[in-house]
Amino acid sequence: MSFTCYTNLRISPGYIIVVTAMLILVASTGAISCGAKTDHMSKISSTLLEQVELRREQIASPDDERLKQMQDMGLSMGNLEKQLVFIYVNDQLTLEQVEDLRALGVNVHADSWIPAVGSHPLGFFIAEIPVDKLEELAARDYIIRLDTAERQSLPQCPVTSY
Repeated sequence: MSFTCYTNLRISPGYIIVVTAMLILVASTGAISCGAKTDHMSKISSTLLEQVELRREQIASPDDERLKQMQDMGLSMGNLEKQLVFIYVNDQLTLEQVEDLRALGVNVHADSWIPAVGSHPLGFFIAEIPVDKLEELAARDYIIRLDTAERQSLPQCPVTSY
């Protein structure tokens, strides 16, 4: 038995089965490998990426205008090589994870741990990280998200004097 295509090309059923099986295999393998590969950079908020890049640029080539921009963003200017961040995780850090972070040069503020609550499925803590270790930090499988903990806080409503 064979099938006739629109071009009058005759294809055997065995060929169709083999091609279909190959397509299924390629599609399922691609989906599995794509799911297994995590883009570590997607864990980092855009604001944190911007702030770390500004720090790196300022270290490499100091500029008064950039420094002013960084100050206006609310960045700590004490040590440009460090960035205060929120590190989001599923569970409180284990001793091994804390040691892993310390070996990377991360100053973990373990007492700042906030567990997952209500509609916020992740817990987080505050840490000070070396700006040159951001990508390496994001590659840790136990870290779910990284965001800046350095922002300028401003009132969100009109301020009146009494």
